[in-house]
Amino acid sequence: MSAKFDTQLLLSRPYLTKRELTRLQRDTIADRRTYNQKKLAVIKFMSEICLHLNFPRRTLETAIYFYQRYHVFNRFETELCYTVATSSLLLSCKQVETIKKVNEICNISLRLRNVPKPSPEMLDNLKKGVFQIELRILESCSFDYRTNNFLHIDECVVKFGRSFHLSYHVCLLAWVIGYDVLKLDTLLTIPQHTIALATLKIAYQILKPGADWFQLVARRNLETDKYSLNEAYFDILNFYINSFDICDLKNNIPPEISYFGLEKFIELKKNAGPEFGLHDFNDKDIEMDPYFTSHRDYSVRERRYVLSPKLVQDEVKSGPSGPVGGRA
Repeated sequence: MSAKFDTQLLLSRPYLTKRELTRLQRDTIADRRTYNQKKLAVIKFMSEICLHLNFPRRTLETAIYFYQRYHVFNRFETELCYTVATSSLLLSCKQVETIKKVNEICNISLRLRNVPKPSPEMLDNLKKGVFQIELRILESCSFDYRTNNFLHIDECVVKFGRSFHLSYHVCLLAWVIGYDVLKLDTLLTIPQHTIALATLKIAYQILKPGADWFQLVARRNLETDKYSLNEAYFDILNFYINSFDICDLKNNIPPEISYFGLEKFIELKKNAGPEFGLHDFNDKDIEMDPYFTSHRDYSVRERRYVLSPKLVQDEVKSGPSGPVGGRA
């Protein structure tokens, strides 16, 4: 006689619309302002670790994606955020193959939090917390390794810059803008190559006013669409218009480039015409989707994640009498 047990089957959704993201974060982030302030501090913290260990930008970018994705499905708690950040960075090292020993990463993590000589017990406790959260991060990403495997903003900036025969200064400015993008939720909504195109578009329009961006990229297969590109483009412009005082670009404009300020981004948005981006679902449709309304039940012993919607549909059709019983 076979025993009955529950199982969860979840489809990977590496990118979410803004309304979908807001709906999920409603259950995990009680105070949005506190979360945003802490996120900026955490990004600075992870950036400093990457500087100490000479990690490339892709390690930081992937870690920030993991950090933000974790809080889509797990409650944000200020006392845990640096442990989540350290775990995200460790996982990122494995993902993009910039491997470092966990002791080295944890030691620097504690040092940057004003613990210059951590005791062995303190180090072991941090490592245990990091390893426990690592599984939650992977589950938040549905064990989907496609997202950060081959595409990274800074590398795409270089590749597109060469392909379009853009000047060094345009690519450098786009590269600097790309660091500010890491502060946004855009990593969770738009693929990295499209974000890279948006940073190049902005840099090109700033340094070559009056030049036609669309003529530059016409008839090229960029593996994206105008709605995704516009979504990223306006996300970046709106960030600079609303938060120019906290951006890194302001103090890191390359010396070879004439200084520009907030007014340049206001001008770009004015010249861009009506703002539009990706089509979003209405609130009613989102509330009807269990993916957004059902809390992740980590007490269910068997939790499985798939990449193809067809696998989910086939299993739902098979029902309890099929290969796997329970709920999907």
